[in-house]
Amino acid sequence: MSVITIPRPLREKLGDDGVDALVAVINEANLSSRDNLAAKSDIARLENKLDSTKADLELKIESVRADLELKIESVRSNLELKIEKTKSETLKWMFIFWAGQLLAIFAMLKAFLK
Repeated sequence: MSVITIPRPLREKLGDDGVDALVAVINEANLSSRDNLAAKSDIARLENKLDSTKADLELKIESVRADLELKIESVRSNLELKIEKTKSETLKWMFIFWAGQLLAIFAMLKAFLK
């Protein structure tokens, strides 16, 4: 803590009690300004930490988004393959059904025309 010297004319005007009170007020103002500087410094550190954390979270979110897009594309391609396979199976069975119907119709016509 620094030493405060009060000029003689002011000491004579204020008296000992007044000088002591003035010194106390100045010291308290000094302590208050130090506390404010410390608080501002703490706030600045917290803001820096928040910015750093925000950047880390944004990177993680982007990474998760990319992973999800890859998984969605993989599932989509698998579904397309399954749909194509199901479509070809359905066409195969439809052809077998139509061939069976044609054979049945020809058999019935042959039986009726005899």
